[in-house]
Amino acid sequence: MTTPTTSDPGHLDPRVERTRAAVIGAAAELMMADGPAAITHVNVATAANVSRTTVYKHYPTRVDLLRSAIEAMGKTAPDEADLTGDLRQNLSRFFADLIADLCDEQRAPMIATMLERALHDTTFAAVRNQLVGDLARPFQHLIDQAVADGELRADIDASLAMASIAGSLLFQRYMAPTGLDAQIAERVLDEFVAANAAR
Repeated sequence: MTTPTTSDPGHLDPRVERTRAAVIGAAAELMMADGPAAITHVNVATAANVSRTTVYKHYPTRVDLLRSAIEAMGKTAPDEADLTGDLRQNLSRFFADLIADLCDEQRAPMIATMLERALHDTTFAAVRNQLVGDLARPFQHLIDQAVADGELRADIDASLAMASIAGSLLFQRYMAPTGLDAQIAERVLDEFVAANAAR
């Protein structure tokens, strides 16, 4: 009889699973309380009441740690299987998390911090790039489906389309005097659809 090891993710030792859960739970709490800059191996080890070595064992780099903390807060890319409605429904599903976070007074500053730090910190830039990369495939699927259904013009560029919508939402939250709420977010999506509809 073989003993389950951490090299087989389907058969993790329950103690290992508990440790990982404690570490990432502590990281997510730190993120919410003190922002992404607080996510270091030392801080997370202290908060989780485990050794630094234990944190490094499960999350070897700070990129791994930050990324896992963000995912623990429910921030993952939409599944293509969930993008089965019409274009407008799919856009609402796709951007739902971003809109909710930008409208939240605790999470919106964290996004601003992540974006600012990514300009000069390679760790934050790597996490940003991974997150955007994860979104690219389902968004491309969304756009391809809308083009095939005759809802969008055929020459639309998916990466520019995502930048246009996300950029509009970020501008409204951080720069526009009106700010961002659910109604304004819906108007951003409506205007994107109207501006890029198939002719």
